Amino acid sequence: MTNAGLIRRLIDEAAQASDWRSSYADSGRLPVFNLWGPVMYLTPAGEVVIDHEEDSQARLADPAERDFALARAAERYPELAHLKPSKPLAAATCNLCSGRGRITLSQGKILPWKDGNGSKPFLYCPKCNSLGWTVAT
Repeated sequence: MTNAGLIRRLIDEAAQASDWRSSYADSGRLPVFNLWGPVMYLTPAGEVVIDHEEDSQARLADPAERDFALARAAERYPELAHLKPSKPLAAATCNLCSGRGRITLSQGKILPWKDGNGSKPFLYCPKCNSLGWTVAT
């Protein structure tokens, strides 16, 4: 199945989901992350778009937003794991999240997230866009 065919199938499945995705999957785009207002989507053409409001025009994601959205797509839809950006050879492990892609706040300090089963609250790491690695620019 091509990526476009796979994404169309996932859109159909998301429309039947019992969570927030069912409200957003009718647009012909696959909802991958809800920012509690703006929603990130993956199109059958492979583009990442962000819709800020129901009445606004969707816009293409910038490179950092695209990386974040593809990482979320890979997490939510395992069939799309191949779309997650690969760590380049020149990349370094993110020193904010220690490569976990997630952080937590404790007593006013930012700490790497250590809960492997997902039961403790976390924030996606803003430094590495939740990828766990950064590239010097």
